[in-house]
Amino acid sequence: MVLKIMQAAAVCLLLLTGCSAAGNAPQASTAASAITAAPEATPVPEAGAAQEPGSSAASSPSEAADSPEKASADFEPGMDIDWEASQSQLQEQGMAEVLQTNLEALLKQDQKAFNNTFLDQAHADPFQFYLSYYQYYFTGIDDVTYFESGNINVTVRVDLLSEAGFEENSAMTYTFQKSKEGGYKIAVID
Repeated sequence: MVLKIMQAAAVCLLLLTGCSAAGNAPQASTAASAITAAPEATPVPEAGAAQEPGSSAASSPSEAADSPEKASADFEPGMDIDWEASQSQLQEQGMAEVLQTNLEALLKQDQKAFNNTFLDQAHADPFQFYLSYYQYYFTGIDDVTYFESGNINVTVRVDLLSEAGFEENSAMTYTFQKSKEGGYKIAVID
């Protein structure tokens, strides 16, 4: 996300500075070289920060070369996760069930079931766009990380098809916290 914003800013800067008083427009190759010259960086999302996919610079036409491939018509939402095997990874009370319910709710676009997997409605509200912007094919659980604070991060591999029609391989990180009732529920999705 940060890389895409930096690339869009570089293109805008080149477009603004590349135009002389005589009105000459920069060459397309100038804009392309700015995109390829941008440093490689791994974006690190801020914990708890949710951004709607349509609000980033990634949807600008100048980044068409960096966009994921246009999806084929054969994308089918679904899930291929071995929940029995996941029980050993997701040892804390109710985590596997909560995660499975959340993923199924995303597949069915079931807002009520989706919201019930969060600690409370205030935690669910920032993530409502996940119900409508993407279609999902969940392929597995990668990492489970336990923190001293009591938070637990679970990374889920997923193939995404965006509302704009682009397909990409990605991952979603779920942060679980202990609820007032004693089980684990979702606090954040990155």
